[in-house]
This record gives sequence, C-alpha cells and structure tokens, in this order.
Amino acid sequence: MINVNQNKPQSGLEPESGREISSVSLIAPVLKVLNKLRDNRLLEDYAIGGGIAVLYYTEPVLTYDFDVISVFPESGLLVDPSPVFEYLRNAGYVFGKEDRVDIEGIPVQFIPASKGLVEEALKNAVNVTISGVETRILTVEYLVAIMLQLNRPKDRAKIDLLINNEEVKYDDSKLQGILMNHELVSKWQRFKNVL
Repeated sequence: MINVNQNKPQSGLEPESGREISSVSLIAPVLKVLNKLRDNRLLEDYAIGGGIAVLYYTEPVLTYDFDVISVFPESGLLVDPSPVFEYLRNAGYVFGKEDRVDIEGIPVQFIPASKGLVEEALKNAVNVTISGVETRILTVEYLVAIMLQLNRPKDRAKIDLLINNEEVKYDDSKLQGILMNHELVSKWQRFKNVL
C-alpha cells in the first residue's frame, strides 16, 4: 500500500507547464529505473497511469501500486515482459503478488498497452518532470476514459476527484471525443447521473 497523503503535490499542474512536483520524491528512484529500462531498450515506451497519475493532477490518493503502462519490444504474437523481469531480478529487486516488483520500496506493476484505448492513451501521454526526473504520464482525459472503462468503485472515486476539482485542468471536448471513439458515452452519462 502506498499512502501518499503526507506528500501532497501542488494541485492542478498542467504537464505542458514544465513545473515540477518535488514533494513526491519517493517515486523518483522508480522513475530512474523505468528510464533505464527504456534506455536499455527493454521497454519501447512507458507512461505513468493509475493512482500515481491521479496524484500528479490532484489531491493525494491511496494507491496500492505504481501502474506503468508499457510497450515491450516485439517478440512474436505474445507480449513478453520476461526480459524486463530478468533485468530487475538481476538488479536485486524482489517480486511480489501478481507480477508486481518492489522497486525502491514501491510495488510496481507493468501493464501492457493493449490495443485500443490504452494504446492510444500511451501514444498521447505527455512529458513531465517529477522530482527532477523526466518521465511520461497519461493525460487527465485518457485517465478518466480508462477508469470509466474499468468502472471499479475505486476508479469511479478517482474520476470524481479529477473532474470535480476546479484546480484540475482538462479539455472536456477532448474527453468527449475519446469517450465517443471508444463507445463510452452511455457509461459516462450513467456516471454523471449518479453524481
């Protein structure tokens, strides 16, 4: 469990602003490892998703792991993360439940960028700097769409946190386009009616 309440970032940061969140320095070592995996071509691309991405844009949230949306190098018909896992094992990192690996005290889960919404979200991720480390993060619009598609209670709570915080900047027309392209408009209407 990652409790980031004591590391509250500034709210409403826009990735394009180039401003840095220095208060979440606990994830900087993880970002350095991810960049090393990318630089060594064990990952073709990656971006921060899930609760850690929500934390970047808004108030602190409780999250159990660090979701990394990943593209692994081509290795045939199936996604093969084994070179990443082998590298991390050889570097001394320990694996836990559900293929999560403990990197510098943070449980990290590598999520393959499946075709469709998640792949599109990764392609549209933005460059940011967190604690002096350059990285990529999913945009608010794509985070909302992915969480709406998953539709778990914790995802609905995070959507509410993102869209009902006046300090969080997002493009509603862009969000609507994403929802339309991925047949999520009716799900969005049901979600909005519950609020």
